[in-house]
Amino acid sequence: MGHISLPANAEIWELSVTGCYISSDELDDAIKTINFDKSAPPSGFLPFMVWEYGLGKLTPYVPNLYSLLSDGIVWQRVRGTPDAVARALSWLNTSASIEQAWHGRTWWNSFQLRFDTLPENDDPLLERIEAVTALSVPKRSQLRRGVHHYDAGCLTADYKALDNTMLDRESGIQLTPAGTIWSFGRTHIFKHELTEAEGLAIGNWIDLVEGQSLRWIDMTYPWVQANFPWEASAITQRKALLAGWFNDQTLYVTLKKNNGDVIGYRRCRACHSVSQTYGGSYSFDGVRYQPRLGGTTVYVEALTDFDDAKNFEALSISLLVGGVLREGVKPGCLWLEPQDISGGHEIAHQAITLNLRASVREQFKFMVRF
Repeated sequence: MGHISLPANAEIWELSVTGCYISSDELDDAIKTINFDKSAPPSGFLPFMVWEYGLGKLTPYVPNLYSLLSDGIVWQRVRGTPDAVARALSWLNTSASIEQAWHGRTWWNSFQLRFDTLPENDDPLLERIEAVTALSVPKRSQLRRGVHHYDAGCLTADYKALDNTMLDRESGIQLTPAGTIWSFGRTHIFKHELTEAEGLAIGNWIDLVEGQSLRWIDMTYPWVQANFPWEASAITQRKALLAGWFNDQTLYVTLKKNNGDVIGYRRCRACHSVSQTYGGSYSFDGVRYQPRLGGTTVYVEALTDFDDAKNFEALSISLLVGGVLREGVKPGCLWLEPQDISGGHEIAHQAITLNLRASVREQFKFMVRF
């Protein structure tokens, strides 16, 4: 339109608006230069295309605008479906399956994400997961929880005496402003053969012997610990005595920094002489073990709690035997600060590289042999 004709009674408002228009003649050359394939636009056009397609909310999570345009458009078409959640999580290099809440629960429109692998960090990744998930699901759906490996569900006890108790709670910790529960865990296994120096230090050692059975002079242990057949070989008898000694001990897992400073101590929840058994109570490296008097190996396990220690890197781990609690520390305390315990002897030193996080319960399993 080269010229806009107005009626004779046009007032200043109409005249002003008309004056703002630029004629097509002036725009003609500029319009001809806008000629590109939208599947491969110039970089300078990317922010405008992101705005045009309504993908601006995703820019904090997909910094590559080319990827955002190619993946974001498909994401928009499936938005509100599990496929949209899967696509959004892939931008954060993670994946998870959706588990809907039971329809009979009060929070029936909630769901949890079960991650295939442990998310790399707590901050800022967890908030990013919340954000992209919220953008991907239907408006009615709400992310309640994220889990990996450690998942203790709530007990349905409605209309019973146990209703509204701790059994109604799910495992996890709230770390983000949105209040999502995060319940992660991972397992670390360590194999160790007790050395003579360690055994002498803790007062549990018998020299290697040859022959059919141990001599009475070698058996400086309480009679009740002789839980082995008399026809057993000297090697079996020795192992059974050394392993049985640990049944009455309180052990602590010791976590240390690179410079040797202690991060903290976690009380072991299992310390038993065990034997390999099908369907046993404990699993170690794919094999089942059962606590048993006369067992020839020792199974030790500790499990940290959420937020026991965070933002620390542990580079060594060991078992503390014979530690003495500081006065005023409760005997049943599970997590101890470095100043809460003294003395004792460390055994089973292992080198590790472990970033301790508030959202992760670390399970440490030791198999001590003799």
